[in-house]
Amino acid sequence: MMADEVVFRLAAANCAGAYRTWAARLGRRTEFANDLSCADLELPVSLPPNNATLLREPKGGTTGDLLGRIAAFFVERSGGPYQIWSLWPIPSLIDAGNRGEPVPCMVRDAGGPSPAPPSELSIVEADDQTTVRDAEALIDEVFGARSAPGSLLTLECLDEHFRVWVGYVGDRPVTTSTAYVDDAFVGVYAVATAPGARGRGYGEAITWAATLSRPDLPATLQASDMGRPVYTRMGYRTVTEFTVWDRDRQPRGDSSRGEPTSS
Repeated sequence: MMADEVVFRLAAANCAGAYRTWAARLGRRTEFANDLSCADLELPVSLPPNNATLLREPKGGTTGDLLGRIAAFFVERSGGPYQIWSLWPIPSLIDAGNRGEPVPCMVRDAGGPSPAPPSELSIVEADDQTTVRDAEALIDEVFGARSAPGSLLTLECLDEHFRVWVGYVGDRPVTTSTAYVDDAFVGVYAVATAPGARGRGYGEAITWAATLSRPDLPATLQASDMGRPVYTRMGYRTVTEFTVWDRDRQPRGDSSRGEPTSS
């Protein structure tokens, strides 16, 4: 078993790597340092792909500089708000009354069998323009990304480290999931099931496809309230929580960028 602090750091690194890889393969901006990873899909809404992830615990006296670096990264392009993800407190945000939203960070041990998917569900790995387009449309619908076709996911995003699955009922795409694979974890992301197809086991089945895509590796994900009971049933356990702060993208040249505001 890995020590808790090692697990936390590796889970944060997988989260950061997933969004940085996603952005880079779409030709969008990324930035990486030993304490911080930033990725900007330039989406008009605040979703994780407009993302800054802390990679280590910030020290109290450095958090103002950290927030300034994040704001300076996102001011370079137009787009909607962005999110800061951290497994550790950010004192200057907390002191200003920004509590953030807790998001469970869950981990599952490697291997094990998966149950058979619902008989009417056919799961395929996205490997052509049609399946990628279907996955993109589901992500856009479920997460409200409001993205133009081809701007959120493309065939060029995919390889053995960044994989996508789509579940179909007949010819209708109903669910999708993404896996980002690094040396430590299979990270499961962007699990999305069409609203009219929920409650039938499709989301769990597509999550199994991503979870066991590398059965020799443990898996990690960040759970929504809706998904958490499903993931617990699958053997995921909560090891810690991310705190997620939504931040407005400051206008270019704003001298106050990076300073926390009360909310």
